[in-house]
Amino acid sequence: MSQPRLVSVGRRAMATVAVAAVALSPVVVATTADAAPDRPAAASDRTPTSDFTVGVRSIDHGLGIVTLAGTGPVGGSIGIAGDVVAPEWTDAGSDGTWSTSVRVRSGERVIRVTSQVTDQSIDVPVDVLYLQPPGMLATVDGIGRKIELDGTGYPDAHFVIKDNGTTVGETDADHDGAWSFTLRGLAFGEHHIEAWQYFDGTHNGGADDVYTISGAAVVQEATASRETERVSLAGRAPAGATLRFSDADGPVLDADGKPLTVRASADTTWSAELPVPEAARFYSVTVTTFDGATELGTTEARVTVPMALTGTAEELADGSVRLAGTGEVGGVVALETESGTPVESADGQPLATTIGRSWELVVPRAVLPDDVVVARQRVNGVEQGALRLILPKLPVRPAPKPDPGAGPGVSTGNHSAAQQAAAGPITVGSAKHLAYTGDDPTMPLSIAGALLALGLGGLAGARLLRRRGAHRG
Repeated sequence: MSQPRLVSVGRRAMATVAVAAVALSPVVVATTADAAPDRPAAASDRTPTSDFTVGVRSIDHGLGIVTLAGTGPVGGSIGIAGDVVAPEWTDAGSDGTWSTSVRVRSGERVIRVTSQVTDQSIDVPVDVLYLQPPGMLATVDGIGRKIELDGTGYPDAHFVIKDNGTTVGETDADHDGAWSFTLRGLAFGEHHIEAWQYFDGTHNGGADDVYTISGAAVVQEATASRETERVSLAGRAPAGATLRFSDADGPVLDADGKPLTVRASADTTWSAELPVPEAARFYSVTVTTFDGATELGTTEARVTVPMALTGTAEELADGSVRLAGTGEVGGVVALETESGTPVESADGQPLATTIGRSWELVVPRAVLPDDVVVARQRVNGVEQGALRLILPKLPVRPAPKPDPGAGPGVSTGNHSAAQQAAAGPITVGSAKHLAYTGDDPTMPLSIAGALLALGLGGLAGARLLRRRGAHRG
């Protein structure tokens, strides 16, 4: 799982604020001499004069306010008309400069500026835009205590970024209007982030939203293993933060019987191993993050615990063995020897089956180990516990006479290597029939007894006939 993302769009355009930067557009200039070259000098002409100039200082496109500035005869009146909402009058100051703001409808317009002293007029074209507020996407990383902003705006516009009313940085949009900015080292809690856009000499809209920097731990991995009987959690938390764990029964305890705690490392990662509760299936753990004694937040981690493997071994009437039980639906049960070697059928195929509501394997006794077989459960290829099943005894057969020239005979019984079960806890299941005695000797003994009785009867008859023959003689 990568860092958590919280993406939000700036929810409103901000209200117009005072002009932060002044930049005059190209200035149109008309001198009084040029305006009336043939007019004789009058007393009024002896007042201080200045070239009559007009320029666009700024355009607030959202409100349709155009601010004009220029120069003219000192104290002389300046009239503003043309494509404006209402005519405007202003006077040049003692230094010959003047400025005023007028309302103009959106679109390409022309403003006519006239000096009432010289009777000169200058037409100023302006383009008031149908302006859309800038867009803003925020990626909040509460663990890293930063907010990454990516936005859109007017091409080459300048952006001022504020956090809770304080300016924290500035950036410029590129020629396509895209811009970005990252706020770092933020305090935990809410942050009102504003991005104010400036172009055409003034503030022209912006975007803002409120984001929360949470110190609550993020759980990126949550798995449970019947092989280890442990729940494994891992994720991110503020560096140096302490994490505590609890479930429906209260605090999760460590091996010493104390509440389990872990500490986030300098790179903000953490991991923890929790025991699987008895009979757990859908397990929920609350992870609480602390900065010293201050609680930063809680996170809920949920994990599905695979069902434990169960099984028995039963000898059938035909001498084969039925292995059956329950486990995780969709898992696979495979047979192994205690040393971990797969048990194969007579044709060399591994003995395995898929778990549905239950599992079952009927296997000829001859292909199984002498005493014990291990049934191992795998779910999505991951080992999830095993079961050690005691098998019925093999049929008893006469031992072959040793060949004096063949060297020592083959030993039987349990070898030390056979005692090493495969990794992981293995439970023991018992067989319903543990002994197999071979052929039943009752019939041969009965036949032998009958033959013996018949022989004895014949012998007695022969003796009787012999005595009668002797009498007659």
